[in-house]
Amino acid sequence: MQAGDKVLEKADDLPRNEWRLAEVIETVVDKDGLVRRVKIRFGDRNLGKDGKRLNKPSVVERPVQKLVLLLEAA
Repeated sequence: MQAGDKVLEKADDLPRNEWRLAEVIETVVDKDGLVRRVKIRFGDRNLGKDGKRLNKPSVVERPVQKLVLLLEAA
């Protein structure tokens, strides 16, 4: 994974159609040189009338095993 990738966050307690869409903003490289964790920014579920965000974006760190890669960054 790399910055700019579009991913879904797996949630064991939700059906797949309710998993949250996110974008990878930073990778965390482990001691062995592999990406094990990434920082992701979630998409906004509610946008204003002008299409802009209403709230500050959520940024969290997640293990790559909990993510599904949808679209690789160019």
